[in-house]
Amino acid sequence: MRVDEAIELMTKGLLQRVVDSFTKDFPKSDEERAREIILRNSGELTDPRRIEAVLAFDGRLQDQIRQTCVLEALIGSPDCTASELDVVENVTQLQQQVLDAAASPQALRYEDARSVEVLRAVMRVALKDAIVTNQELELLRVLRESLGLSPLSMRIIQAQLEHFPRKGNLLHTAAECREALLNLQRCGIVFYCNRANGGLYVIPEEVAPSVRRVLGIELSSHAWGKLLSNLTVAQLATILRAEGMPESGKKEARIERVVLTGVKPSTALARLSKEDLYHLCTSVPGLKISGSKPTKITRIVRHFANLVIRDVAEETPPGERYYQYLVELAARDRANLLTNRIVTKDREIEGAFEEGTRFLFSEKLGLELQHMEGTDHADGCITFGKTSELLLWDNKSKETVYTFPPSHLRQFKRYIRDAEKRVSCFLIIVPSVADEALANALRLKSESGSDTDVALIAAEDLVWVAEEWRARSSRESFNLEVLNATGILTRTVLDQRMRLFL
Repeated sequence: MRVDEAIELMTKGLLQRVVDSFTKDFPKSDEERAREIILRNSGELTDPRRIEAVLAFDGRLQDQIRQTCVLEALIGSPDCTASELDVVENVTQLQQQVLDAAASPQALRYEDARSVEVLRAVMRVALKDAIVTNQELELLRVLRESLGLSPLSMRIIQAQLEHFPRKGNLLHTAAECREALLNLQRCGIVFYCNRANGGLYVIPEEVAPSVRRVLGIELSSHAWGKLLSNLTVAQLATILRAEGMPESGKKEARIERVVLTGVKPSTALARLSKEDLYHLCTSVPGLKISGSKPTKITRIVRHFANLVIRDVAEETPPGERYYQYLVELAARDRANLLTNRIVTKDREIEGAFEEGTRFLFSEKLGLELQHMEGTDHADGCITFGKTSELLLWDNKSKETVYTFPPSHLRQFKRYIRDAEKRVSCFLIIVPSVADEALANALRLKSESGSDTDVALIAAEDLVWVAEEWRARSSRESFNLEVLNATGILTRTVLDQRMRLFL
């Protein structure tokens, strides 16, 4: 979620926190004024130097660990977005995994024993007063790297010294996680979108890369796993050999072992030959194959860092799978769709877009889809409750903004006129809508012969409606009047209509 998208889902007080994070020069403002200030100063807000400065603080080690774990929980969530409950659960899981690893007799078995003892001795001295400054942490990081130890080893040693995530190896509570989230909001790192799905914490797209850099995380765990799954068994063995780890086992076991080493993706890829990287680039949709070895590595890491990776199980039915990637299907985002194996060929995109939309209307909005005879018709049809009027919709996937060309005007006019009953609303679902598309929407309404309302909506906003409406209504099914309008259904317009009709 970008900054401009996130602030549309925030109310006045939360917007003011963002404003206060980078300037005290503006007096308290109303919602729209606060949004204007944030957008006008987004360059300063997302400046990597500012982000690095506000995330580097001195204080109690347990507070530093808490902030880092909360950030890792959000960075590792799909789209860097999560509910409070998800953040707390992810932090608890992350911290418990370290404690479990530290308690195992096999802990640090793949690390050099002498190097471990050196780091342990220095860490024991640093922990005496439980105040580890940012400068001391940096020195410990440099020492760890010079000893050839993984980032996980530092946490395991802290846990063995009974200081992870705090003294006594006590987990951080939900209240402490909330406090960290509040502090990160005041720093302008995390946005709280209280109007989104009951409340979501977000690290905006423009901020996330800098946060990853500060944390030393090149890829989220999901993206790292996706990259490793694209490597061959032999390539995984090469990386494991270089890290001094056992090379044998099935592919899944080797991937897990590479992750356990804590090696950075760029370092792991550097272990591979130029030929290996060439073949990897050819296997990943949209990746260029030219350039030097460092260029290829940077390109590969950037590709997987920018992937939209959602938690969709392999056994998930196709319609639901397509719904989860409806925005990418609308935009014909080949890199995401093919790398995530949502589709296997370009020609499948339009059909998947249509099927994902049918899932949205039937399963998410609770509406009964109407059967349509023949093949020359809109992509979907629903009746307006007890009336005999119809809502028709049509999907138009496109790599660029939708402008409503004349050919579509003629096509949609035919669909409306050929319908067995009056079409009250014709909905056009696209990746994004150009302002100029409004002219043909008005023209289609005028020339439809039935005064049909013509609405244009971005797939992203339709998904937002599908996820948001149940929190505002006790009805079993969605009220189609929300969509029954002529014009561009922006998030603001939809919010107003949901308030009116739900």
